[in-house]
Amino acid sequence: MTYQAFDSTPALSNRRIGASFILLALFAGLLGGSLALPFLQIHPTAGQAFCHGILMAFFVICPAALGGFGQWLLPAELGTDRTTLPALTLTGFCFLSSGVVFLPIQPIIALALWAVGVFAVALDVITTFLEGRVLQFRKLSPLAWSMLATASGVTIVAPVLAAIMTRMMINGAPANAAHELVSLLHLPETSLMLTPALGLVCYLLSSSRNKPGLADRLAPYAFGVMAVVGPLFWMDGLFGGVPAAVQGSLVVLTQLVPSVLLVTALCIDVWKQRQELDGTTLWALGSVILFSAGWIAEFMPGHGTDHSAAAFGGIMALCGGFYAWMMRVLPDHIQSPLSRMHAGLTFVGALCSLTPALMVVGEGLMGLSLLTFGILGLFLIKETGRARAKA
Repeated sequence: MTYQAFDSTPALSNRRIGASFILLALFAGLLGGSLALPFLQIHPTAGQAFCHGILMAFFVICPAALGGFGQWLLPAELGTDRTTLPALTLTGFCFLSSGVVFLPIQPIIALALWAVGVFAVALDVITTFLEGRVLQFRKLSPLAWSMLATASGVTIVAPVLAAIMTRMMINGAPANAAHELVSLLHLPETSLMLTPALGLVCYLLSSSRNKPGLADRLAPYAFGVMAVVGPLFWMDGLFGGVPAAVQGSLVVLTQLVPSVLLVTALCIDVWKQRQELDGTTLWALGSVILFSAGWIAEFMPGHGTDHSAAAFGGIMALCGGFYAWMMRVLPDHIQSPLSRMHAGLTFVGALCSLTPALMVVGEGLMGLSLLTFGILGLFLIKETGRARAKA
């Protein structure tokens, strides 16, 4: 096979690779949260203000979803035991780690490294769908569809972004020129943040259902519009192919409308099933509430909080997916009350962070939440190591 050269390390553990991406996302999240603290905004560096939002979408949610949960949860959703090209994903991890280090100093170089790294991870996901999938497409879960859609969207966004960064470096653009990309990257940033996060929300809320619901049938189309159609129109708009009036509404048409329809269908399914509010369910509901706040803020004058609310919603979805994995791997060690309390702490911290008067308190609570998340990650690594030693 053509990919055999890359797949030369069958001993690579999906669990270890996934844990590496989760720890990278944790570090990037702590870094991004600290850069948003008011007392650090007195003398910001060239990339400090810019990298807060970019860290959350590009270096936290997307890599954690594709590289972390793509290694942990995706193989089981496809009926296999591992991804097809784990070494390629590990190579992408190296590029992404370098990008996190460079982002506060040289944002242009960091985004170029991100484009290369996440493209490698996306190729592993897509190849696993094409070569390693056992289940038929019509039997795939919403989580699997979200992973495929996100990886497909990355193959559209990453080469374009890499070309833009390369041109800026060749032209000798200063480091602060990256600030001009904030509005340019709004649609792909939203797409790569919403699509995997809503896939995890569907996974958390549908794990206890026995039969597919309305959200399962709607998910392939919603994720396809969000992660593929939206970035395609965005890419066309870079070259003037999309009218200005339409371009200004792309986020609403390709991101907000499909996500609202999907969440509505998911709520209908949950209501019909009378699902119990366990720990992971609270994470999913908190994520939906924060996403809804971001959608409402999108129509407000200035809509300054829409991105932050969506970012916090994505973080809650990632944390819920992590707890679901922990409860599957270590069912006797992780109790549901711990998940409930952690979800409440994160949700309150997110709400405080969205309120200017309570921003410092909110950032502190979010930092405490991410620190707890990191401690649980180290505990997971320790306990799984013990299990392997006993085996």
